[in-house]
Amino acid sequence: MSERVYELLYIARPTLQEAEVEALGEQIKGFLEAEGAVIQKLEPWGRKRLAYEVDRQRDGYYTLIVFEGSSAAVKEVERKLKVADAVLRQIFVRIDVAMKRAENRKKKRADSIEQKRARQTARRAVINGEGVSP
Repeated sequence: MSERVYELLYIARPTLQEAEVEALGEQIKGFLEAEGAVIQKLEPWGRKRLAYEVDRQRDGYYTLIVFEGSSAAVKEVERKLKVADAVLRQIFVRIDVAMKRAENRKKKRADSIEQKRARQTARRAVINGEGVSP
């Protein structure tokens, strides 16, 4: 199975202490690594207000994890997070497709700029009489 890049954003309960939130992050990191995933980034965002009430909670500790792994790893970790009492919500997003699209757009933009510069250089040469022969 090919390795893909995913983002996991989860929200921990606001009743947890800072140390417990860090321990939860390490536990989830351990779940991912046990499934063969490679963690690229673990970024705690801190306590933030939720857009709407979830399990009678208005706040939560947000954490983003970017990792490279298989879909089987995603399924297994998602299953474990669904039963974890400390996690209010979680979402897995596959981002390797978005990164490829962004790279393609960047390449097309660079090619377009290069073509435009070449046309401008050719026009300047014609205007200056460099491209006209008697």
